[in-house]
Amino acid sequence: MSRARRTWSRLRSRVWPTLPWLVLVGILVSLLVNTAHPLTNTDTYFHLRFGHEFLHGWSLRHPGSVSTFATNDWVPTQWLSEVVMAKTEDWFGLAGVAWLSGLLEVLLFLGVYAAARDRAEPLVAMPVSAVALYAMQSGLSMRPQVVSYLFTAVVVAAWLRTLDDRRVRWWLVPLVWLWAMLHGMWPVALMVGVLATVGLALDRAPRGVVVRSGAATVACAVAAAITPVGPALYGAVVQVGSRASYFAEWQPPDWVSWQSGGFAVLLAATLVGLWCRGRNSWTETLLILLAGVFAAYSVRTVPVGAAMLAPLAAGPLQALASRAVPGLSHGSRLTTPVGRGERRAVVGGSVLTLVVLALAVPHTSARPLSEPAWTGPALEALPPGTKVLDDWSLGGYLMWRHPRLDLVMHGYGDTFTTRELDRNNGFMTMAPGWERDLHATGARVAIVRPTTRLAYSLVVVEGWRIVHRSDSMEMLRAPKGWRSPSPPVASSAG
Repeated sequence: MSRARRTWSRLRSRVWPTLPWLVLVGILVSLLVNTAHPLTNTDTYFHLRFGHEFLHGWSLRHPGSVSTFATNDWVPTQWLSEVVMAKTEDWFGLAGVAWLSGLLEVLLFLGVYAAARDRAEPLVAMPVSAVALYAMQSGLSMRPQVVSYLFTAVVVAAWLRTLDDRRVRWWLVPLVWLWAMLHGMWPVALMVGVLATVGLALDRAPRGVVVRSGAATVACAVAAAITPVGPALYGAVVQVGSRASYFAEWQPPDWVSWQSGGFAVLLAATLVGLWCRGRNSWTETLLILLAGVFAAYSVRTVPVGAAMLAPLAAGPLQALASRAVPGLSHGSRLTTPVGRGERRAVVGGSVLTLVVLALAVPHTSARPLSEPAWTGPALEALPPGTKVLDDWSLGGYLMWRHPRLDLVMHGYGDTFTTRELDRNNGFMTMAPGWERDLHATGARVAIVRPTTRLAYSLVVVEGWRIVHRSDSMEMLRAPKGWRSPSPPVASSAG
């Protein structure tokens, strides 16, 4: 062996064992940085407001509305998460909510890593987890959807276990029951179950295994219908799909973005691993296809696809890596058990991250979004029930910060009828008839972002006056006796 090859061999033998733990440090530091800051996602605040409403009298079967401009007969799909968030705020303030966000993201990492580690050694499982979490970045904030990413990885890992040992995991049934109260993406479990059952049949699993797999999936579907909300939960799923066009996160993803690029890299590596491995199961193939469909469907479902792909990628990439790294086990199932040192590193590092986060959030996350100094006094001076035309993106925060106001728009789309969503969209895009809809609201006060078309049209076209202004927000009032100018009526000749 040449001197250069011996040097490379020694270097490789030292680098490979440390690589997973360097990646682990990077993951935990990134999760700490991602959560040790103010809660900037405005959707967090409408979840807090709804959680408080459920704690103080709202019915799960017939919830109310925080606005007279949202009159849909809606079904709560994430009420348990919202209640937990609201109680956390009651006990620990916004700093506690930020820590809860960190807890969810750390649990997500542990779930994704455990799912990947079940089919690959740390050298493969840890980088796969890192890339998958990176592909989920667009969805990582203090929102209930993070729970869905975690449960998605768990469900896929459970069915891959069934593929290996032919034992159906009946604990999936209570998991889906819980999931159906935490977030509205629980149907993912049913889709995975159906495809896994079909895959097992194609992989020639014993008939009893296929039948039990189908029965477990049916039981999961029944479990979702017997939560406190009842079977109406299925109608809520259909309704979400019919409203996708109104929300940017339900639009197709931008494949030149970093997050989508992360998913694409992981998918490409998985396909290469499948090709190199040669013999692949139908179950894995169908689930990989489903992960790709989720990633291609919308921005909101890219993280779902990434959560699915992590355990699915681990097996093929383990086989691929075993060709390049001496001593690395080969196969679709883990051959090296989780040792005490690995367990201490992963679990101990996660606990340490949460301890550091608990010490940091009182200093980094205890305050709400920064807002101009005039905002609080000006809005608190308005009479209770004042109708306020607001920027759609500001509504979630304003409904939490100023609950006495009657806001025209906010981001919880389930509470609006389709006609009301059209009205809201018309305000933001200046669609024909927006002036008529504005008059119909009865709003004579507006809180909007200064750079929007709505702000410009209210001032320049409608003659509203600026009462307060800053770089991020301005308050407008309609002039006394305000009437929107009517369009000219064409005269007929002859």
